[in-house]
Amino acid sequence: MLRRSHKKSRAGCLECKRRHVKCDEQRPKCIICTLSDRECSYPPLATDSSGPSTRPAATTAAAAAPAAAATREASASSAFLAAAINTSNASDASPVAGVPLPDIASRGRTSPDNAGNNTYPEVNLGHMELLIRFNFEEHAPELNVEMHDFASKLLFKCALEAPYLMHQILAISARRLAALQPERSKHLLETAIHLQTRAVSIYNETAARSQIDQSNCSTLLLFCSLLGRHLLADLLARRDADFGDFLARFLEFLSISRGLMAMSVAAWDLLLQSDIKHLVLWALEISQSTPQGHHCDELQRLVLESTELDESSKEACVAAIAYLQVGFDSLLGGDTRNQRYLMVFMW
Repeated sequence: MLRRSHKKSRAGCLECKRRHVKCDEQRPKCIICTLSDRECSYPPLATDSSGPSTRPAATTAAAAAPAAAATREASASSAFLAAAINTSNASDASPVAGVPLPDIASRGRTSPDNAGNNTYPEVNLGHMELLIRFNFEEHAPELNVEMHDFASKLLFKCALEAPYLMHQILAISARRLAALQPERSKHLLETAIHLQTRAVSIYNETAARSQIDQSNCSTLLLFCSLLGRHLLADLLARRDADFGDFLARFLEFLSISRGLMAMSVAAWDLLLQSDIKHLVLWALEISQSTPQGHHCDELQRLVLESTELDESSKEACVAAIAYLQVGFDSLLGGDTRNQRYLMVFMW
């Protein structure tokens, strides 16, 4: 299985083995240790002749497939991280172009009044309530205690300089209050839709037309994160509705999520030099965790034995199953990093 294929690798550094994370095995210092600024050392090379050539030849294709998938996954991850390091070593990271977002809330847009004015004032006392009731810890429960204070201060610092982020903060706060206060849910949901629409509109008019650089990349990542969580909450709130409608919304959510992810990846080298660097590296470390349990073994067996999936599809499914297993490991193993929440978004 994918877990076992990783354990059989003897070439990883001692630090990655101690932390049970995948090592890209680059020398003299692997990429994971380089990013996390840890000491990196390797065990002495074995002097005996035992190696891959002495392993039993009776290994089945079903057992070899996860190992190959794990190797390809590790190689792809290493290549991505290597690119990030190579670009982040530059003294001045090159800016990247912004990407406009679709009008995701157009279906719920509030109609103007008879005079043609929007029925929502730009700023009101309701916004103050939303700001006071907002707690970043509740919207990002995967963050550990050390990250809560840092992330909250950075979020509001960026929001004061970027109206589109401030509107999204108010929007997701209204969305959460709608679930907590059923008697006000209709008004709060309308408010959330309006604020989300306004946030995307301001973003498209400003940040999407500008270059993403060192001054705004942290704001961009925080905006993408909150918007993605807001969209996920809207999607899951309709999970018991007509399946066809839910599937259409789910595919729309995936499309928008990929766009948000693409913006983050495009600004990766900038993020590694920004105020949010520690948050990015923390999430990256967790994303490299290796599955340990067996809860998904049967699911993986079904995928590997499928006659309807081609090899690339099987590889994608095996990678997704590995992340799912990491989620189970964290949920059932008492992981103090709150990894079970982060894996929802990663998976």
